Amino acid sequence: MTDQVIVDGNNIGRKHNDAVKLSANGIPTQAIIGCIKTARELIIRDPEAKHTWLWDGRAQWRYDIHPGYKAKRNEPDPRRDASRASFNQQRDLIWKALSLIGVGQMTAKAHEADDLAGIMVQSAKKLNPAAEIKLISGDGDWIQLVREGVSVRDISDDFKHYRLDNLMEKVGYRTPYGFLEGKCLQGDSSDDIPGVGGLGVARAAEFIAEFGSVREFWRQARAGEIKLKKKSLINLASPEGQAAFARNLKIMQLISPHKPGPGEVTYERGQFNREAFKEFCEEFSFLSILRSFDEFVAPFKK
Repeated sequence: MTDQVIVDGNNIGRKHNDAVKLSANGIPTQAIIGCIKTARELIIRDPEAKHTWLWDGRAQWRYDIHPGYKAKRNEPDPRRDASRASFNQQRDLIWKALSLIGVGQMTAKAHEADDLAGIMVQSAKKLNPAAEIKLISGDGDWIQLVREGVSVRDISDDFKHYRLDNLMEKVGYRTPYGFLEGKCLQGDSSDDIPGVGGLGVARAAEFIAEFGSVREFWRQARAGEIKLKKKSLINLASPEGQAAFARNLKIMQLISPHKPGPGEVTYERGQFNREAFKEFCEEFSFLSILRSFDEFVAPFKK
């Protein structure tokens, strides 16, 4: 039985926002209704689990480590800017809707949803090593959180369901930490995090398979056990390469996340309110829900 379902709200919300455009009362609504229907689907799949949606704050500490973090997102891009503005109009309403159907939600001022997922997994496993946790996100960074009893699933693509027993098949790494190190070597163009050594996606996986870890590579290089002929390996072994890898690891790792300070976390448990939710759906003309309202809300009546 699944104990917790943890959802990447920004990832799911933005995917719905980029789908067929809907509007009511002069604002877009496609992300709102998409998130409601996704929450319902997840509750039907795991009705006894605790469901929590996580939302991004601003992780300023990442920008402090790497000033170029997500820098390209500030460059003018009419399509992206319009999508961002559309989603921002809906975010508070998504929170309200999910609260009305009894879904828990969490955000933190100085943390991204990724960090909160790492914190929740770490905490749940500490309290109960046998806990079964499903992480719902299309963000590949969450794959590093896979372990015994913890899986990651992209609900928009059934192939992208990552477990400890299929990591090698799915991503080319035997362990979640190996996957993380591979990501640090590759860098992340979506977040403007440069790679180290120019290894690239395929070569990074081969590198981890060959040496086991970046730390072991450095040990062998210092001991003179390997000859550094390739420029990529020379770069990675250099002080600059080691510093760049350490920077990427600090920015990208979610396994031992920074803990929020007092008062930084906002958590709302959510409580199903049939009448208030019906009024919400009427306000935004969610006819696909209202046509069979009692059937639609049945999974929320816990």
